[in-house]
Amino acid sequence: MNKQRESNIELLRLLSMFALLFFHFYTHSLLSSDVYGSQSGFWKNFPLVLSSITSLQVNIFILISGWFGIRTTPKKIINFYLICAFYGVFTYLISLGIGNTFSFTDLAVSFMPFSAMKGWWFVKAYLFLMLLAPLFNKAIEHMSKREFLYVLFALVLINSYFGFFCKQDINKDGHNFMQLMYVYFIGRYLALYLNVERLKLRKWTAIVSVCSVALYAIVWLFNDNYLHVVKTYTFLLRNNLWSLFNSIVIFLFFTTLKFESKTVNWFAKGAFSIYLVHVSMWLNASWHGNLTHIYAVYEPAMAWGIVTLIFVGYFFGVLCLDHFRAFLSNPIENKLDEWCSKIIQKLKKQI
Repeated sequence: MNKQRESNIELLRLLSMFALLFFHFYTHSLLSSDVYGSQSGFWKNFPLVLSSITSLQVNIFILISGWFGIRTTPKKIINFYLICAFYGVFTYLISLGIGNTFSFTDLAVSFMPFSAMKGWWFVKAYLFLMLLAPLFNKAIEHMSKREFLYVLFALVLINSYFGFFCKQDINKDGHNFMQLMYVYFIGRYLALYLNVERLKLRKWTAIVSVCSVALYAIVWLFNDNYLHVVKTYTFLLRNNLWSLFNSIVIFLFFTTLKFESKTVNWFAKGAFSIYLVHVSMWLNASWHGNLTHIYAVYEPAMAWGIVTLIFVGYFFGVLCLDHFRAFLSNPIENKLDEWCSKIIQKLKKQI
């Protein structure tokens, strides 16, 4: 992975994470709300239009990982654990301040983000991807282009046909490791074999992404208001081929933008923390309950204004908090990495 952060990709990462906030607000709070169910016209359709744009974030995150390639090292796994454990404990302590009862068992659970923490499906799936990435990368390195295309075809068949259309357990909703592996391979293929002149790619991806996402929103609205052929949630599934296509063209558009911004890069370092805090099992119910209450109490226009302010304040507040987290955890990470390196060196000498 390139050590120099590319600001165009970091900007996409930030925008996708902000989109994730709205996506979870819509699916977990708004969609199930009786108040929203009673809405009609603009205030019923407005969230659907936004969701058609913002339901692409997880696929985009993994496309980024596939584009650069995951280079798994002990230090990266340690870093990943420390980030997750920090926010597991941090959100648990916050929950104590809003009324939860202290428990040593719950505190211990906060230190086990990969096994005991509920709700962090992406954390567990991404850990699996990190652990298997060296094997995937080695296989990809020795594949011909034709063999890689066969693998992609097989993954489309498994995930988007058997998973999305046939609802088989291997990947029926896109919330699992199989979806991440699927998209990672697509990202690697694009990085290795996409050979289109940048300005031409920018032009066509801009046109196609706008048209495709707009059509996606129109079909969604038409189905929701008139046809009722499929459930609304079907459009949000990440293994939906149309949704995946939209993620790819938007991602490719951002790859054509070239600029450097230290501010964007600085904020983007903490992007993952946004996810960890707001979907934490300790704060999830309170977070969504308060957002639903705001929508129920205020007129829609006012409610959207308040929710937007909350999102912006939370978004930048947590991004800044993550730099404090890094200040605390980096010395621990370096010590653990040094310790692991010594153990690995000893093992190599004995083999």
